[in-house]
Amino acid sequence: MAGRTQRTLVSAAALLAGLVTVVAVVAWLGTGGGSSVTTGPPPGAAQGIPPPPPAGSLVLAEEAGSYAVALAAQPRRVTATVLSPSGGPASRLALKFRAGGRTLTATPCGPGCYRAGVQGRPRLVEALFGKQHATFRLPVASRPANAIMNRATHVFQNLHSLVYVESLRSDPTHGLVTTWTLGAPDRVAYRIRGGASAVVIGKRRWDRTAPGKRWIRSAQVPPLQVPTPTWGSGVSNAHLLGTARVGGRPVWVVSFANPSIPAFFTAWVDRQSYRTLQLRMTAAAHFMFHRYTEFDRPVSIKPPASGSS
Repeated sequence: MAGRTQRTLVSAAALLAGLVTVVAVVAWLGTGGGSSVTTGPPPGAAQGIPPPPPAGSLVLAEEAGSYAVALAAQPRRVTATVLSPSGGPASRLALKFRAGGRTLTATPCGPGCYRAGVQGRPRLVEALFGKQHATFRLPVASRPANAIMNRATHVFQNLHSLVYVESLRSDPTHGLVTTWTLGAPDRVAYRIRGGASAVVIGKRRWDRTAPGKRWIRSAQVPPLQVPTPTWGSGVSNAHLLGTARVGGRPVWVVSFANPSIPAFFTAWVDRQSYRTLQLRMTAAAHFMFHRYTEFDRPVSIKPPASGSS
């Protein structure tokens, strides 16, 4: 994988997924795999932070090539947030919406922000710019889901252990698959498929760059605090999109945002236990899906048998 892709994934993960993912992808960056690729910023890349979604709006997010696009839907108005592959908002785009059989020219509303009026409540909205487009299918009805996400956050924070599989991509063709094992309060193990792995226990950590390579011991400063919800704090615009089943379990399907990152999420939350069973995150150069497989089961996170270098 190209060096630029590595750096993109590292910066996105460090920003978006909390201390645990920082440990993993920073270690993976040290593998040195791939050659460095230097390119200029993509068209429309800009500095600054996009404005948060309008209060009370329903927020959905999709990929448009290497761009992340979020749509905030309100009665008679839609707002798009476009995030560049370089990590910032994508401004100065000639963005148009297609809704209700009409094509609408968007008006800028801040860094990476575009807005237009619509008639009624369209069920299908497209955002188009350059050669990219994102399609959003809006539910017939939705309702606020702050209480669901508040409880799901509390449950996540109070888990004793957690195992999950993460698919993380920086664009349509470059990505990683990583298995994570977390043991409260400060034990973490991860394994990237075909790549790096690490074990973190309190103030100590062991890393290796690939299967079969030597483990390197170093200090973990500061110690990690796990499990930590992937979506961080500051959840906004939580809406219940509907219900579904995951692994036979009935779940709520909830969309929400964290504007401080900015990132946009869909969570599948168990209706009985309030455990998050699946999570999708869309952000700048960060397209991620989590499948949570084991909760509060005994896990073994020990120093590697080969010790340190």
